[in-house]
Amino acid sequence: MNLPTLSPLQNNQSTYIAFSKALLDFDRAVSTNTACYFSKMIALRLPDWKDSVIPEEKFYIDLSSVGVESDSPNICIPKTLQYYMENIMRFPIGVNESDIPQVAEIAFWKSLEKMGMTGLNIRNCVTFANSIITSNFIKTENNNGWMEIVCQIPNKSKVLTKAWKELDGIADLVQGVSINGELALYDNGLNQFEFGSDMKQILDFANFQYDDVTESTFDFNTLLLFYKDSDGVDKLHGINFIYPFENKVTFWDQSTFTQKTNDARTIGYQFKFNMKSCVNEATQMLVYQENDHSFYNVFGETLTGLNSFLELKMRENVIQ
Repeated sequence: MNLPTLSPLQNNQSTYIAFSKALLDFDRAVSTNTACYFSKMIALRLPDWKDSVIPEEKFYIDLSSVGVESDSPNICIPKTLQYYMENIMRFPIGVNESDIPQVAEIAFWKSLEKMGMTGLNIRNCVTFANSIITSNFIKTENNNGWMEIVCQIPNKSKVLTKAWKELDGIADLVQGVSINGELALYDNGLNQFEFGSDMKQILDFANFQYDDVTESTFDFNTLLLFYKDSDGVDKLHGINFIYPFENKVTFWDQSTFTQKTNDARTIGYQFKFNMKSCVNEATQMLVYQENDHSFYNVFGETLTGLNSFLELKMRENVIQ
């Protein structure tokens, strides 16, 4: 498989990058008539883009080896995903060259490490998580269809305690090969990828914990979207840069949102995506089941709020 060509982040709007593994899985679900739908969203707070001799402050990569001379993160980050992350996904990274369903997530965290982030900084950049709601299906005759999905960071957000788990069966050293002589990035001069125990971990959604009491804040500037298919696990679909990076002379930064936790007086955020998807019957049935519980929770809260409002108005009329 040839590496995709990823363009720079758009300078006047949000940019979404879908990874090739996800696109192939959605096509496979169409051909086998199995379910494939969006499941989870993760909010990240990526650090400022700058080179530094202090490991904890570095988020930067020199891509001159693959012909990229720019130091702008709006160019370097997509190109790192192109030449490194997508390159990892071309090779079986499991022991005995087995396939790993969550290879895209493994490759993404590995790409952040490639761009200078420490394992601790990678763990700490995850700041919030929520389920994805599918609000609409759009069927078309000439492709697989589209989904309108909604990612929410509510006004009364809970404090997330993250959980990670190490995937079994990932090789310590994965041998790559030059394909058609194209440029690509590896971890050493032997065209190999090196996976320490710190880079064999993925998010453990089942063991996330939420504190609905503590009042604090968290920051975010980027979103990760996950999906589920017949493998039955959450897989990384793509990354959304809400804003591009801006040059501050000595570093580059993104516009960052700050959210209060467990405070109903703050605002919430809602991000809506129209995504090329798998709109078959198996997918729609699972999505309806997933959304049903959420719908009735929201419906009940709405009726409770309406009831309180009506009671207040009735009391006002009695007093008058």
